[in-house]
Amino acid sequence: MKRAVITVGLGFGDEGKGATVDYLVRHLEADLVVRYCGGSQAGHNVQLPDGRRHTFSQFGAGTLAELPDHPRTFLGPAMVIDPLALAREAQHLAELGVREPARLLTIHPRCLVTTPWLRIANQLRELARGAEKHGSCGQGIGEARAYWLKYGADAVLAADLRDRESLCAKLELQRQRLLLDCQEALERVAGEVLAEFGLWELNAEGVTAALQAAFSPEVKLSAALPACRAAIFEGAQGVLLDEYRGFHPYTTWSTVTAHHAWELIASADFDAVCTLGIARAYTTRHGEGPLPTHSPELTARLLDAGNPWNRWQGSLRCGWLDLPLLRYAAAVAGPLDGLVVNHLDQRGKDDLVCEQYRNVALTPAAAPLLTVQSRMMQELQQAQPALAAVSTDGILRALGEIAPVVITGHGATHRERSCAELRFRKRRA
Repeated sequence: MKRAVITVGLGFGDEGKGATVDYLVRHLEADLVVRYCGGSQAGHNVQLPDGRRHTFSQFGAGTLAELPDHPRTFLGPAMVIDPLALAREAQHLAELGVREPARLLTIHPRCLVTTPWLRIANQLRELARGAEKHGSCGQGIGEARAYWLKYGADAVLAADLRDRESLCAKLELQRQRLLLDCQEALERVAGEVLAEFGLWELNAEGVTAALQAAFSPEVKLSAALPACRAAIFEGAQGVLLDEYRGFHPYTTWSTVTAHHAWELIASADFDAVCTLGIARAYTTRHGEGPLPTHSPELTARLLDAGNPWNRWQGSLRCGWLDLPLLRYAAAVAGPLDGLVVNHLDQRGKDDLVCEQYRNVALTPAAAPLLTVQSRMMQELQQAQPALAAVSTDGILRALGEIAPVVITGHGATHRERSCAELRFRKRRA
């Protein structure tokens, strides 16, 4: 039986998707990891028992497993790739012992490509927002999608990375358009900051050469999912940041529910599928936006080396486990066959949980209306959590009312996870 497991983050990201995928690859002896959404802004941390550690960005987070070879990675058409970051990631994987990482990678030819100009446009707009910043990662992922939505076939695609003439023409067109599109942002940003971007020095010929040099000839371009025995579909970010399900405007420019995973599964010959929602034993958020149960005390106690401060998102914030947000996330993520609960080892005996809000009820919208999501965001900013002390067993029971808890994590490595029987459904039509 050919099986697939879909993983979906049920928070604002940082739920432990990397460690979960690494565990699932080993547990099911999966030979393929499919990245079905998001882009190079992902930071999926995997730590091995021998101390080796890697933050997965575009390669599948199961790549370090040897069963006996390392599993392959497929980047689906909804991914936004960064060839320069991909080359750096491959180099680090090689240093950790993965032989020729690029040979493990297949990329859909329609993947959008982020470029230096898209990153600059992203960062300029975020800087221009001042106190109203969105908490962007600053890597041009949203700009890549916005450019594609506006200009269609003029966007740089993965297939263009193998065609110098096409790539250079598209990059020059992008350069000229974005310089005009960003005039308002350029006026709002101080001159000494603008100098950091090197806008005068960047040119299409040079960027073309850099992107093509970074894109290894060993990487395969194919629209078809590679043949496999079992595949883990690795989500990115979390559904509370989804472009239409998250709390506008503090969202990503991507659909990060299981929607794109199901599109890929429909095109392949899987017999059975299991969908798992992933959460921490407490709530986290990297970037701006509401976090009703935020606790400065908890944030100080649970410093996360895998999520350091960065210029664009600031520091990771922590809050008590927020059951209303998790119930909402599970409702919009689609039918779940189980939950993964990570970081249980970081709970203290006096930790709290939010069972409900005293003044707000989160109800999924009936249609993809950003005005509704914006109103929900404003309500969430005013939410008054009802907090209570709950044991770890109590938390697992409460989460079990959302979906069965099938995997628990009590540490960083795959050896510190345990798994109940996974529930696979026959593939839906």
